[in-house]
Amino acid sequence: MKKKLVLAGLFVLMGALVIAWGWGSVKDAAPKKEEPRTVFYFGLPERPVYSKSVVDSPRSRYVFDPVLQFDLVRHDFMVRNTSKQVLELKKVKACCGTLVEAYSDHILPGQEGVVKTVLLTERRGGEEIQGTIHLLTNDPVNPEWTIEISCYVKKFADISEHTIMLSGSLRTSIEGSSVIIPTREYPFRITGVKAKKGQDITFGYKETMRDGKKGYLVWAKNIRKNPGVIRDTIYVQTDNPARPEFIVRVLGKVTD
Repeated sequence: MKKKLVLAGLFVLMGALVIAWGWGSVKDAAPKKEEPRTVFYFGLPERPVYSKSVVDSPRSRYVFDPVLQFDLVRHDFMVRNTSKQVLELKKVKACCGTLVEAYSDHILPGQEGVVKTVLLTERRGGEEIQGTIHLLTNDPVNPEWTIEISCYVKKFADISEHTIMLSGSLRTSIEGSSVIIPTREYPFRITGVKAKKGQDITFGYKETMRDGKKGYLVWAKNIRKNPGVIRDTIYVQTDNPARPEFIVRVLGKVTD
């Protein structure tokens, strides 16, 4: 009799476990609510044009190989300390299309530090970037080191407006555009446009003619419903493998 009771108890327990497992499975299978996410577009992957050189004297010069408009140009200047004292870089500054990203603040005797720079080619198509990088140091004889640089930027396209400005009252239609003309050296067709955010603007492009040359008009229009700042980027996509994508910025302020 005891044996039968024990078996009956085991069957009841197993049944309860099966039911509990079933309810747990149903609960786990229920759809989960996800917080809404904003997906930004950051453009096609791009490999920077990278180079580096050694700086071992207070006066030096570096000439870059020619680059193409919109290239991301990074260069590391390896600053060599040939003295017997620690070389301190108190401040490093640049101008004329060159940015200093980072630099070593102390360089031991016989060692090398680095000054990381970026060349801005977006607006410099068909021009030569020329400037000087200034290194303010603790060197008592040469407190300021200078690096003169030059880099020719080949033009990919004539762009009337690198930044489309959208500013005005909500009560009016706010729109702007940029005319883009391919160069003879780099012919292309625009195959599409994408916005980085696209929350405050509607945008597009169409073919146009300017001074007898075939080109494109890229446009943007405000769709904000309340006052605020517009800040976005339009990625223009082309069929030329030398520059499959480039950017036109959109900035503005919408008032009541």
